[in-house]
Amino acid sequence: MKFLLTELPYDKTDIHSVINYAKTIEGKTLREVIPADIVEHEYKGKGGLGQKVEEMFFFIENNSDALPDLQELGVEIKTTPLKQIQRGLVSKERLVFSIINYDEEHAFSFSTSTFWKKNNHLLLLFYIHESEKIDIDYIFKIVRLWRFPPADLKIIKDDWTTIVTKIRNGKAHEISEGDTIYLGACTKGANKESLRKQPFSTEMAMQRAFSLKSKYLNFIIEKSLAGEDVSFDINEYLPILSDTLNGSDDPYIPYKKFNLNELEPIVKNINEYSTGETFEQLVTRKFEPFFGKTDEEIIDVFDLDISSAKSKFYLIAKAILGISKKKIEEFEKSDIEMKTIRLENSGVLKESMSFAQIKYKEIVEEEWEESYWNYILTKRFFFVVFQKDENDNFVLRKVQFWTMPLNDLEKARLFWEDTKQKILNDDYENFIKISDNRICHVRPKGADSFDLMETPSGRMEKKKCYWLNASYIKSIVQ
Repeated sequence: MKFLLTELPYDKTDIHSVINYAKTIEGKTLREVIPADIVEHEYKGKGGLGQKVEEMFFFIENNSDALPDLQELGVEIKTTPLKQIQRGLVSKERLVFSIINYDEEHAFSFSTSTFWKKNNHLLLLFYIHESEKIDIDYIFKIVRLWRFPPADLKIIKDDWTTIVTKIRNGKAHEISEGDTIYLGACTKGANKESLRKQPFSTEMAMQRAFSLKSKYLNFIIEKSLAGEDVSFDINEYLPILSDTLNGSDDPYIPYKKFNLNELEPIVKNINEYSTGETFEQLVTRKFEPFFGKTDEEIIDVFDLDISSAKSKFYLIAKAILGISKKKIEEFEKSDIEMKTIRLENSGVLKESMSFAQIKYKEIVEEEWEESYWNYILTKRFFFVVFQKDENDNFVLRKVQFWTMPLNDLEKARLFWEDTKQKILNDDYENFIKISDNRICHVRPKGADSFDLMETPSGRMEKKKCYWLNASYIKSIVQ
């Protein structure tokens, strides 16, 4: 269905013109505001009311574009039903947005996602659903523009991240509307023909669409019926929409943002320093009384309930430093990375040290000086070393601050260039291995064999990451 006008009844480049025109349907039905000849000759009862509103009232041809309906203004038009209950008008159903493209959405950050680009500014048209009427005779009760208030947007962004993280982890088949708060992922269809492939698993997943939950819509309805506007400075969006690279939680060169409530200093009073003592010496001194003690003995000293915690040794180190909060203030400010190391009784270190996954499409655009690997290896590290005793108990042996020597950094540069070149050559089978006895190597670190990442050539390959060889770490701490 397509209706061509030589001139639209509104200026599609002027938001005030659009909303003033849209308001002409408020309190009326679609039948009342469209030409009679369209109703008589063109209306066949096909398509949803939202499609009819776009085509017959706004004169926008129906399409499946990833861009908003009113592209010039970045405004998406959404039509959604109300129902009458004893206490008044409420949302009849969730507000459904576009189908989630499992093959694409995972590649975006929230601010570049198809959801946000299409739906950041909504023109909402609420109508009263009455089962005895046909849709063009439903009365439109509320017509309004809507932007998500910043506090709501934060939750919606987190909801989007929860949904997309499941896709990235090959668990699109496990997505549930119960996973999220405001923004859901509702099913579209309920049979085997509604199943879709997902990129990081062979498991078929139900087709789903982003949607605003009914209870959130009720908030908008209440505000609208009460005549309350929701106003805020659009600049408040900026800290919420600031994304790390490609939506990753481990960007290559992270921009430090501090949550002051999460930080606690090691040095709580300047008088803690001994005469002439440096910060690193003070930190080392705090550990010295515990050298030779087992992990369980230290746990008893601090009365910690962490014996089975995955990060037990890290939490022990924090307790020794007097840190009860999430992060160590001085380490955060100076970008020192604390790593705990566990040696066998013989002094052998079984596990190499892993770092972030290699971003295949980014490394090929990098130069060494700005690369993630150079950034990591030029940091200051603080190693806390435990070693098994004759009874297989882990004993705190030593601590040390460390930065990679320049001659080793040159070896790391050559390794990095080899990795980059092989990615450029689309060769993912011949990266430097641990058996090559270099100081670092490449190997997988994905959740499973279906944990894949797109390559510059467009293929999907297993995620792999940077590792410092166990033998190299052993040589450092010994």
